[in-house]
Amino acid sequence: MKDVKVIGLDLDGTLVKMKLDFARIREELGIPEGDTLNYISSLPRQEARRLMSILEEKELDAADRAEPAQGAMELLDYCRDRGIIIVVITRNSEEAAKRTLDKLGMEVDMVVSRDHAAPKPSPEALNFVLSHYGFQPHEMAYVGDYLYDIQAGNAAGVKTILVAAQERSDEWSSYANYVVEDLLEVVDLLREGKEKGR
Repeated sequence: MKDVKVIGLDLDGTLVKMKLDFARIREELGIPEGDTLNYISSLPRQEARRLMSILEEKELDAADRAEPAQGAMELLDYCRDRGIIIVVITRNSEEAAKRTLDKLGMEVDMVVSRDHAAPKPSPEALNFVLSHYGFQPHEMAYVGDYLYDIQAGNAAGVKTILVAAQERSDEWSSYANYVVEDLLEVVDLLREGKEKGR
């Protein structure tokens, strides 16, 4: 971990707690179990636009109620002090992501949302970051709380860190390079360059 020059962070559930109830949202929008964004994109254009507009409103509302995750500010400060580039990579809209970060006073170098690249588990956003900054995969770490985060990171060849916050975290942990309880442990990983957590 000592050679990390850029750290990618998932937004909701990792860097912040946005309190988005995806099960309820799917129910309200009539979306079956599974990947919400994939389902919406498979619909006829007008219906897809309608549902995406509703989803974005819910994301913006959640942005106004967001709170920093445990250790978020400490991690951002640590990275900034050491010149590590901070990038948020999220399946949320760019507007919702930026509103969340602005509200919480979180300064990052770049936001890559579903408006810029195919959403995770596609590695497109991570590959874009590597290309933009001219880094090799071993110089980037990606932190997330969901299987899609780890799949995207692995596909891009970067170091993956799972924040064990979900019910199925134990099931996903074998796919990640590191597993931590919170972002304070990510600071430890960066500082000590060794595996922490599970």
